[in-house]
Amino acid sequence: MTGRDIHKYPVEIGQIRAMDIDGLGHAGEGVGRIDGFAIFVAGAIPGDQVLVRIEEIKKNHGRGSVIEVKQASPGRILPACVAADTCGGCQLQHMEYGAQLEWKRQMVIDALARIGKFENPQVKPVIGMAQPYGYRNKVHYPVASAGGKLVLGFYRRSSHDLVPIESCDNAHPLCNKAMRAMVVLLNEYGISPYDETTGKGLIRHIICRVSTARDQLMIILVTNGVHIPRIEELIASMRAVLPELVTIAQNVNKKRTKVILGGETRVIWGEPYLVEELNGLEFAISPNSFFQVNSKQAAVLCQQVVDYVEAKDYTRALDCYCGTGSLALHLAHEGAHVIGIEEVREAVADAKLNAEINRQPRADFRIGRVEVKLPGILEEGPVDVAVIDPPRKGCEPEVLAAMINAEITRLVYVSCNPSSLARDLAILAGGGYELHEVQPVDMFPHTSHVECVVLMSRVG
Repeated sequence: MTGRDIHKYPVEIGQIRAMDIDGLGHAGEGVGRIDGFAIFVAGAIPGDQVLVRIEEIKKNHGRGSVIEVKQASPGRILPACVAADTCGGCQLQHMEYGAQLEWKRQMVIDALARIGKFENPQVKPVIGMAQPYGYRNKVHYPVASAGGKLVLGFYRRSSHDLVPIESCDNAHPLCNKAMRAMVVLLNEYGISPYDETTGKGLIRHIICRVSTARDQLMIILVTNGVHIPRIEELIASMRAVLPELVTIAQNVNKKRTKVILGGETRVIWGEPYLVEELNGLEFAISPNSFFQVNSKQAAVLCQQVVDYVEAKDYTRALDCYCGTGSLALHLAHEGAHVIGIEEVREAVADAKLNAEINRQPRADFRIGRVEVKLPGILEEGPVDVAVIDPPRKGCEPEVLAAMINAEITRLVYVSCNPSSLARDLAILAGGGYELHEVQPVDMFPHTSHVECVVLMSRVG
């Protein structure tokens, strides 16, 4: 931005200005206006009166940081976590939980109205948690060096600077226990932390996964090379201080990248997977398996999908982007014959294993892209209902076109991104589907994310 351009705006970089915060952005930042110009302020919430330092000016908005809260919003609380102001993991710990849920519902409504052009969409109150802490069953801990010692923590907001921590309020207690133990052991064994600048050092990340139903623990060591010095001694020490351990795995990532995982993962001690339970069903979780990080809310979400599908009334259902089969197996358990489609081969292998574990012959899993596999599946017989649970970016246009052309009676769409959800629902509505209602589920308390389950049906 040129000096001439800056004069078009009512603020300048470095200025300290008073602001009233009257909204929240999609990433959980407070939003206020100075002479009509929107300023996004991390750490502020609606109802706050704040002093803000202007940090950045863009074409349509600016960004600032809170210098002082002059008058706090009624919804403002003291964050439970001491690192809430610096750690980038949570955006809303300073906001009362009920207010978080109200904002998330409004965020979904706004996306459906603004992007999807839906008038008065039926969005139900967000299903929250009775205890919205300690819910994460999987945590990635980056590794760094501080004061000559290896430390674990989380990245500072909008950076790769590590904030060392001793515990995370959102993490399952076993994850925190494992993290503290690993800091001690890695330093004791002299194992070097990876340095992103130099590309040297061995340990890049420690990943902890927990079965909340069985109190089982998996630790994945992400390393910058295959060889781990004194590995047998390290494993013995880990088992001694962490009796909950059932699996130790190693992922090798030698690339100069900020991507966490490399392409090679192997179990170096213990069982090949954890076993988690949802609504009476069992699911094997291998080191690379996708599984919702909030087991309690995952059970709620799966039940909501079952309720919308009405599986007992349908004979043949489709689960698109089925992953490791959690939704498909819930539907099969209710009596439907379910065909799951997933292009990730390892996920399909896990889904088939989960079907065996649950002795569920009505779940059939296919490898491939949804838009490619769907025509052949329809030739095998009519599909009554389809569940669509795509990645955050939403569905490819070909998938939506295939759904529309198939004229499936009922669609249930699961999404973690209100923006891509609204875009895709608008396309489906234009193709002959009616939006009935949306049920948000708070899968990630204290963050700006929200999961949604949507019911649509074919018109006519």
